Amino acid sequence: MLELKNIYKTYNQVTAVKDVSLTIGKGEFFCLLGPSGCGKTTILRMIAGFEKVTSGNILLDGTDITYDPPNKRDVNTVFQNYALFPNFNVWDNIAYSLMIKKISREEQVERISSVIRLVGLNSFEKRMPANLSGGQQQRVALARALINEPRILLLDEPLSALDKKIAEQTRNELSELQKRVGITFVFVTHNQIEALALADRIAVMNNGVIEHCDQPRQIYERPLTHFVADFIGSMNFFDCTITGTDGQNTILKIPELGQLVLNQIVTNQSSARNIFCIRPERIKISMLKPASYENGFSGVISKKSYLGEITKFVVELSNKKEVIVIVQNYLLQLSNEFYDIGEPIFVIWSKTSGEIIHV
Repeated sequence: MLELKNIYKTYNQVTAVKDVSLTIGKGEFFCLLGPSGCGKTTILRMIAGFEKVTSGNILLDGTDITYDPPNKRDVNTVFQNYALFPNFNVWDNIAYSLMIKKISREEQVERISSVIRLVGLNSFEKRMPANLSGGQQQRVALARALINEPRILLLDEPLSALDKKIAEQTRNELSELQKRVGITFVFVTHNQIEALALADRIAVMNNGVIEHCDQPRQIYERPLTHFVADFIGSMNFFDCTITGTDGQNTILKIPELGQLVLNQIVTNQSSARNIFCIRPERIKISMLKPASYENGFSGVISKKSYLGEITKFVVELSNKKEVIVIVQNYLLQLSNEFYDIGEPIFVIWSKTSGEIIHV
């Protein structure tokens, strides 16, 4: 439905977006994810028409809209600060674009009433924005965008101003709303949890380029680059050398620690730096030595943080490298093993856990 072809955006000889190409499907919830300054909002603004493309093309349903003004594109935007009219009540904020288009009063009432029900703002029609919570203001902004029945809805960090609990609630409502209306959503955020929870696909951006574009599970489980692995959640990294294979497994050597076995065949790239990465929740800690079918290294617990559902351990290995381990607290309770700082233990994981990244 939406296609970006080799998009560049340059400001005063500084390239903010570099050769970005994307295809976004009809009805897809697509997320642009990355740190501040990576170019994600610039891409959103170019799709909306608020920023001019330096080079490249933007197509909507096969029609080139690269140089169309914002009011000629069938897209609407929900801004980070919601941009509500402070002197208009909820009803009039939503009705504004219909009044500009001179839509009949009867049709206005029908469409506004429908979208108010859709976003759950019944009985709030006469409220002023100052008398609404952040979550309610966000719903007004959504309703105002949806009233025009756009083919694409662009959302620029719409949950960033909300506290954690309200943001989580609104996130769930947003997901349900998108499924009901069936409109393509393009969602910009720096929040990994939002992206993983909401998106059908995620494009992870860094320094103006897309480093990985895929479904959330693939990005989390199989990151393509060191940046993606490090930016999405927590990750442990080990420099390693690929020493060979045994037909099913790749044999790795970690400096000052020893051998590591990975249950996949990895091609040796002699010109690249090989890094083994593994998520903290994939590692367990134990007083017992690892079995022959497991990987494990000895260490000492140097830090311990109780975080409600989980406990986060930092383990210092024999080469002084620190490894993060996350354990569900119910598992600690079941095993009756509550490890303390200073205890010698093993960090252990299976051969099927972890990935090799070539840098």
